[in-house]
Amino acid sequence: MFQKIPIMIGQYRPLNSYMHAIDTRVKILPIVLLLILILFSSSILFYSIILALIILFLAYSGVNKTILKENLKPLLFFIAFTSGYHFLFTGKETEVLFSLFNITLYKGAVVSAFYYSLRLVLFLSAAFFVTLTCSPSELSEAITKLLRPLKVFKFPLSDFSLILFISLRFIPILYEEFHNIKNAQQMRGVKFTGSFISKILNLKPIVIPLFLSAIRRADELSEALLVRGYNSKGERTFYSTHQLSYIDISFLILTLSFITVLYYFIG
Repeated sequence: MFQKIPIMIGQYRPLNSYMHAIDTRVKILPIVLLLILILFSSSILFYSIILALIILFLAYSGVNKTILKENLKPLLFFIAFTSGYHFLFTGKETEVLFSLFNITLYKGAVVSAFYYSLRLVLFLSAAFFVTLTCSPSELSEAITKLLRPLKVFKFPLSDFSLILFISLRFIPILYEEFHNIKNAQQMRGVKFTGSFISKILNLKPIVIPLFLSAIRRADELSEALLVRGYNSKGERTFYSTHQLSYIDISFLILTLSFITVLYYFIG
C-alpha cells in the first residue's frame, strides 16, 4: 500500500533499502563532485554513463518502479522547454538540417538541445535521488557536519542549517497545500481546463492563496522559534552520532574513484 503512494521531487520516502542505509554524507559528497564535473565536462558519453548510474541507484532505492516513472515525467517538461529554446535560438552558424515554413533547424541546435537537456536531467535526477533517500533532518545535519570547518571563517552554520531544513521540509507541505487550494477552488466552480494560456490565467485563484498561506506559515514558524528561545549563536549539538561504517567508506571510495576516473578518460 505504502509503495503505491505518489511521491514528488523533494519528498522523502522512508524505506528499508541499501541506498537508504548509506550515510547521508557519503551520498552527498559524490553528488557534489558529480555536479562540479558536469559543469566542466562537454562529453555526452560521460553524461550518459552517469545518468545510467543514477538510474541504477534509484532502482535500488526500494521505491516501486512504476511510481518512479510517473514522478520522473515532469522532467519531460524541462526537456521540452530547453530543447525548444535551442531549436529556435542556437546553432545558426552550423549546417542546416531542414527548413519548413520559414523555420530552419540547424545541426548545432539539435546537438545543443540534447547536450543541455541531458545536463538538466542529470542535475534533477541527482537531486531527486538525494531527497528521495534522505530525510530533511538527515540532509540538514549531514551538510552541517560537512561544512563545520567554515566556522573558522565565522560562517553562520546554525542559521544555514535551519534555513536548509525548513526549505526541504516545506516542499511537500506547500505541494499538499497547492492541491488542497486547487480542490477547494474547483468546488467553487473555478475551471482549470482549456488552452495553455487559459490554464496559466486560471492559476491566479491558486497562487495568491498559496502565497498568503506560505507567509502565514513562515510567520507562525518564526514566532515558534522565538517562544522556544532559539539562539543561532549558541553551540549546538547533533541529534545523531552516527559513525561511518565500513560499507559507507567503501561506497564513498568506489563512487568517488569511479566518477574521477570516468571524467579523466572521457570527460
